[in-house]
Amino acid sequence: MASIRKRGKTYAVVFYNGENENRKQEWQSGFTFAQAKKRKAQIELEEAQGIKEHLKRPVLNDLEENVTNPLSLKSFMIEFFDIYGRKKWGNSYYKSSQRLLENYVYNYWSNALITDFTVKSIDEYYTWLISECRPATSKHHPRQQTKFVSLSVVNDIHKVLRCAFNQAKKWQYIPSNPFLDASVPEYKQKERPALTPSEIEQVLEYTDNPDNYNLYLIHCAINLAFSGSMRGGEVGGLQWADIVDEQRRILYINKTVDRVDKSVLSKIIRTEIFFKFPSYTTHSKSILVLKNTKECGGSDRNCYLPEAVYLKLMKLRQMQEHLKNELGSDGYFDFDLMICQENGRPIMTEHLNRFFQSVLNEMGIKPKHGNEQYVFHSIRSTATTYKLRLSHGDIKAVQGENGQKDPKMVTHQYSRILDEDRIKLAEAMNDDFYRKDERKSEESEMLSVIQKNPELFKQFMAFVSANNLKK
Repeated sequence: MASIRKRGKTYAVVFYNGENENRKQEWQSGFTFAQAKKRKAQIELEEAQGIKEHLKRPVLNDLEENVTNPLSLKSFMIEFFDIYGRKKWGNSYYKSSQRLLENYVYNYWSNALITDFTVKSIDEYYTWLISECRPATSKHHPRQQTKFVSLSVVNDIHKVLRCAFNQAKKWQYIPSNPFLDASVPEYKQKERPALTPSEIEQVLEYTDNPDNYNLYLIHCAINLAFSGSMRGGEVGGLQWADIVDEQRRILYINKTVDRVDKSVLSKIIRTEIFFKFPSYTTHSKSILVLKNTKECGGSDRNCYLPEAVYLKLMKLRQMQEHLKNELGSDGYFDFDLMICQENGRPIMTEHLNRFFQSVLNEMGIKPKHGNEQYVFHSIRSTATTYKLRLSHGDIKAVQGENGQKDPKMVTHQYSRILDEDRIKLAEAMNDDFYRKDERKSEESEMLSVIQKNPELFKQFMAFVSANNLKK
């Protein structure tokens, strides 16, 4: 008799082959449950009829067996997410990748087996996406800017499928990965506009108002993002207990506030949950949490706060203590958060974006080029550029400030070219290169004056020496 055994997300049919002492167990794996039932029935029918055809089946290696009994794309992707995605991805990427497949992949490749994919069929699929496929919509994103699927979405789909089929090859499900040779539509990621340090200074001056809690809160949030090169989620995840050394003003950054889908919360190994905020709706599919920082805690770091920023935070703390006393335990939810709403509840990155944009609109600050808006994360880019200038290009120091794994991120993704630095460079070139003859003329004229008036020169040098002694 044959039996069906589950192996991960696939099924195997197990039966015995041979006679007497040569009798041994065989496994035919890589089936869906329906395929396994069909194969089991076929083997049992052959045994009942005495047709031992399956016994004549040659012993195949794992690759030959899996190619002979291939998985459907959806069955394989479910297995891939469960075995690979849980270990390698964070909850946001895990969920967004699932959503990409459900919106754009499974319907197109509905009956495809993983062995059916060819470079040509993949190229045709990408052409269909950008020329015929309408973008998926949801209640959060009802309107799309493009008529068909954008190039960035196609590239995201390609990354997931290329990774999955690489794993399929390692698991010996397929002999090669056709996605490696596919022609992906060229896509260049747009550089997000960043404020200049002088614009940050203007915004800080405008928001420095302790009489208005919300205005002073965004003031402190901007100071933290700029001085500590922090992401929005890291700013929202700070707690007062994270100031680990008040004398040296050391702030420990090891958490981020994030909204996590409940369906994937227990699946993701890389996500460590420190605290779950209470949910105020019974039917919510997600939950707000304090979790580890980006790259499985790889962004954990210390931040040395400037004294001015530390004093502003202490003022914010006094304001929050006043709110606690005024609202009481029923009106103020004390989670020890540094950057929080007037009632103590957490603030997400999207809230910081909205507050930040509101201030910029009031001040009339907009990017000089393009239609994009500044976002709160833009402050991190400004901070990176400013610190590179301040440290005379010390990439490793700035990398440590940013909590980045790869130093290339500092120069390639976060630093910006400032017009004021280019102007200074042009002025320096003008003085050093183009004014040589003019400087020579000035030097000759000065030498001539000194030669004609030696007593005046002696009086000048005596004056300079006397002033140096006073200093």
